[in-house]
This record gives sequence, structure tokens and C-alpha cells, in this order.
Amino acid sequence: HGPTIEAVEGDRVRIYVTNRLSAPTSVHWHGVLLPSGMDGVGGVSQKAIQPGETFKYEFMLQQHGTLMYHSHHDEMTQMQLGMCGLFVIHPKDSAIRVDRDYALMLSEWKIEVGARRPDPNEMTDFNVFTFNGRSFPGTQPLLAKVGERVRIRIGNLSTMSHHAIHLHGYTFKVVATDGGQIPENGQWPETTVHVPTGSTRTVEFVANAPGDWVMHCHMLHHVMTQMGHQFGNMIGVNTDGL
Repeated sequence: HGPTIEAVEGDRVRIYVTNRLSAPTSVHWHGVLLPSGMDGVGGVSQKAIQPGETFKYEFMLQQHGTLMYHSHHDEMTQMQLGMCGLFVIHPKDSAIRVDRDYALMLSEWKIEVGARRPDPNEMTDFNVFTFNGRSFPGTQPLLAKVGERVRIRIGNLSTMSHHAIHLHGYTFKVVATDGGQIPENGQWPETTVHVPTGSTRTVEFVANAPGDWVMHCHMLHHVMTQMGHQFGNMIGVNTDGL
């Protein structure tokens, strides 16, 4: 999927989108509060961007939080081929400081054996599940030192699936959704956070337990991705050349 866009609350952003596809497209800024004409729904709030055309999106960022963006024209095809990403808007002023700030996009794909790209016609039988476009063991570890405050932003633009993201070794607090920050007296402790499709959840905790801890979706078919029972534990394996 696309890169993570970062900006600061109060910024005025201008984003040029050039369509190099063979089909029309548009970009919806998912959860961002903005004028209707910038909302990016092809055929509703704008004309679809035709192949070879460039469209300028420009708006003031009125909020902070973990938001997303994605195609809003022929969504089932274009989003299932990766046309989506995270949009992180940092607060202009905040008393809350963290030492580690991670952002993860959850996605699902149907990839036939030997295929070079996902099958965008799939409705239910997805067989590859990813964090930031990678399946374990190709995922990157989230690192922290003892005593550091860690924030993990989790966005889900999977086509059909919700994900129950579970962290071993810790409890955390759910501190924000894509609707905004949750007041401190409304935050709740968890070891697993449910992230519905089309939403984000942000969790925070203090890294006070040294060790190697697993984080995974607790919908177990998603953990197995491709149902590879015959493969051993790949932790620590040199994957160069695979």
C-alpha cells in the first residue's frame, strides 16, 4: 500500500494526485474533517481523475489522530490492489509524550500460487494477511527499551475482515480511535484490541517487561496465513535470498 503521510494539526496541506493507472480513480481522506469538494468520492464530490490527469487536494487539518486514505473509485478493485495508506496528524500542542511511536496498516489479500499480484475479485477467501504489507517473518520488530512509553497506531483497511490484535506480556490502554482521543477517564485496559475494518485504534503502554513478545491477530486463520503447517519456527532465520 501507499506511504504513511505525516502532518501537524493546523497545517494546510496540498496534495497533487496524478493518475498513472489505465482506469479512473480518486482519493478519499478517510476520517479527515474537510470540505465536501475535497472528500474524494468519484462521481459524488468530484469527477473521477482520468488516466493522465492530475487533481489537487487542499485543505486545513482541523484535528489530530491516526487516519487513513484510499481510492474511492472502483474501491473493491483498487483497494484490493493496495491503493490505501495511513495519514497521521500529530497534535500541535500535547502534554502527552511517547518514546516510540509505531504505525501499522492491517491488510488482507488473495494471492494465487505463482501469481505476481493479488486477485481483486476475491470476497471471502483471503489467504495472505499483512502488517504494513508484510507477512511474518518479513515483518519488522517493534523495538523499545525498558521504561519507554510506547504508542502503537493500528489502521485496518482490509477488504472484509476485522482483526483482534493481541500483545503478549503486557496490558495496554486504548487511548484513541479515528474519531479522536479518548478522555483519560474513558480509556480502558486490554491485552487485545478489536480493530474493525475501516477504523483505527491507538494503544499505549510502558515497556516494563524485557523480552521478546509476540503481537498478532487472534483470529487464528489470519495468524496461519497460507496455513503453512509444514513450516518450522522461522524466528531468527536468515531470509536473504528467499
